[in-house]
Amino acid sequence: MHVAPRVAAVWLSERLRLNYAGVQTRPRVSRLTRPAEFEQVFSQNQRARTDFYVVLARPNQAGIARLGLVIGKRLLPHAVDRNRVKRCVRESFRLVRSQLPACDFVVRLIGRPTPGDEAREITRALQRAGERAQAKWRASPTDSLPNPALAPAAPSTDHHG
Repeated sequence: MHVAPRVAAVWLSERLRLNYAGVQTRPRVSRLTRPAEFEQVFSQNQRARTDFYVVLARPNQAGIARLGLVIGKRLLPHAVDRNRVKRCVRESFRLVRSQLPACDFVVRLIGRPTPGDEAREITRALQRAGERAQAKWRASPTDSLPNPALAPAAPSTDHHG
């Protein structure tokens, strides 16, 4: 029996990737992966809330919308439930990513959704939080966008000389 080889992922551009089945996937550049990236969003953000989620948004320098998820075990103790919620939020984000402003979004679960309600209103909350973040930082001078890399160094405690 002859089995056709599986076709490797095809890169169409840096922002769009198709897997072997031709389905669009989320490129790594559109994810928040490091704790420092999450901390920036947690420290200064604009929020939008739904029945099950709080969406935090903060403009970024990357030029594209990026997503991070905080889905805790306390609300959903079973991994299958947490994974279902993550899939629904990621899919909602993927569908509207091109219309979202260049912000880092963190979606935090605050309530226990019933199966089938996971994605309800999340798209609108993402858009609302992104618009609020853009309006807040656009109203202030451009250089006021918080960037910890540009923050002045802490004063030295070296007292020698």
